[in-house]
Amino acid sequence: MDIELINWAKDGTYRIKVLKLLSTKPLLSSELANELGIHRASMSRILKLLRERKLVRQVSGKTRTVTYIITDKGLEVLRTLEGVSNT
Repeated sequence: MDIELINWAKDGTYRIKVLKLLSTKPLLSSELANELGIHRASMSRILKLLRERKLVRQVSGKTRTVTYIITDKGLEVLRTLEGVSNT
């Protein structure tokens, strides 16, 4: 696992929280923002950064609605971080 990526994930206030939420089920950006009590614009920036590092991805259907899911790489980062915090 890339230590720089792990450190980057730990550095943000909401990055790990978003990954944890998405590890349970796919969610809309607005649902994530509401769950974490932050503005939608802030959530959009967080998701953009997570997408750029391929930790989450967008899934869209025939509508304009975009759902976010955690990637295998995102799950690996989350498991690594949870393993570190449990020791």
